[in-house]
Amino acid sequence: MDTKGASHLNKKLLERIFTSASIRRWNDKAVPLDFVELDKQAHKVILAYIFAKYEEDRGRTINYTRLIQQFLFEFFERIVLTDIKPPVFHKLKNVHGKELAAFVVKQLEQELQGFHFFHAMENYLAQKNDDLETKILQAAHFYASKWEFDIIYHFNPKLYDIENIKAIIDSQTEGFYDLVGMRTLYLYQDIRELVGMFAELRFQKRWSQTPRIPQTSVLGHMLMVAICAYLLSVDLAVCEKMQINHFFGGLFHDLPEVLTRDIISPIKRSVKGLDTFIKSIEKEEMEAKILSKLPQFIRQELEYWTEDEFTNRYKEHNKVLFATNIEELFMHYNHDKYLPICGELLKFCDKLTAFLEARISIAHGVSSPDLLNGAKAIYGDLLQKEVCGIHIGLIVQDFM
Repeated sequence: MDTKGASHLNKKLLERIFTSASIRRWNDKAVPLDFVELDKQAHKVILAYIFAKYEEDRGRTINYTRLIQQFLFEFFERIVLTDIKPPVFHKLKNVHGKELAAFVVKQLEQELQGFHFFHAMENYLAQKNDDLETKILQAAHFYASKWEFDIIYHFNPKLYDIENIKAIIDSQTEGFYDLVGMRTLYLYQDIRELVGMFAELRFQKRWSQTPRIPQTSVLGHMLMVAICAYLLSVDLAVCEKMQINHFFGGLFHDLPEVLTRDIISPIKRSVKGLDTFIKSIEKEEMEAKILSKLPQFIRQELEYWTEDEFTNRYKEHNKVLFATNIEELFMHYNHDKYLPICGELLKFCDKLTAFLEARISIAHGVSSPDLLNGAKAIYGDLLQKEVCGIHIGLIVQDFM
């Protein structure tokens, strides 16, 4: 590994991912609010995780690396082929799947060439796949679409073709009743409400006190952090469990905070003891509104990912322990058996995503002192960041 190497995460790739926050869904229907692709994809992968855990609990083996990578393949395909309506898209896939897959890969080639696992993307997109991870992603896709459609349906049940769309979507989700997680969503209100609460994080906007384009949500932000953390983890060649923990740790990192709404750092710093008090409230809210409603096999992981989310930690004999510094974590605990998490890397990705939210809006011509000052402060904070000899902070230079 080049001791002064730069990450393969690049400006064009990050901008490509960010365009999904501007891709409107259901844009041929009268909708009560904007549904965007980034939020739908975040909801989808949260559902996929929940479905996967239920299947694992019944004794089936889940390859979480495959689940994450196949999710990314499908996500990038949707970004490239976004203008095709779903019924037409599926017909085209059936007849011209190989050609469409080749087109998608060609469009993304330069942006993704540094990440070795994307070599499998064309084959995955071109061929029908019947593995369990693919089925879980399909189930999550259809349920996330149904969640959006139910809002549209109740908003105006007399729209053209609305009953036909409802029948198709209901039929699609019913086709996955053999998955325990899908049956659980229909049978148990607690889990259904919890999944709905996760989806509603799209209504909570980031930088809510200043205009931005696109106006990204907390839900979309969480997915951006997850993707950045995963791709950087692949770049750093950390152990597989750390890669998986970084994706899902990034995906769920904001859950405690969103229960209290975003309390900005200057307020936390200005009132002595406030930050600690807020943390205690967040923990209480997490217990009451989320953790208490989850089965133990999901609860344990969510606790590990969301408590002390930006600390460097690992597990030994099922106990959470903290590394003194990042060097110790990577030198001694970068092994699957320790289930390690580099909280510093997740913090970097959290700040990087906030930086992108500001800089991309400024590039679109929508700016404010808050965005300019925020981007400048984060830039200075991130620029020199190195992990394991990889200068991950260099990426911010391309946006200034």
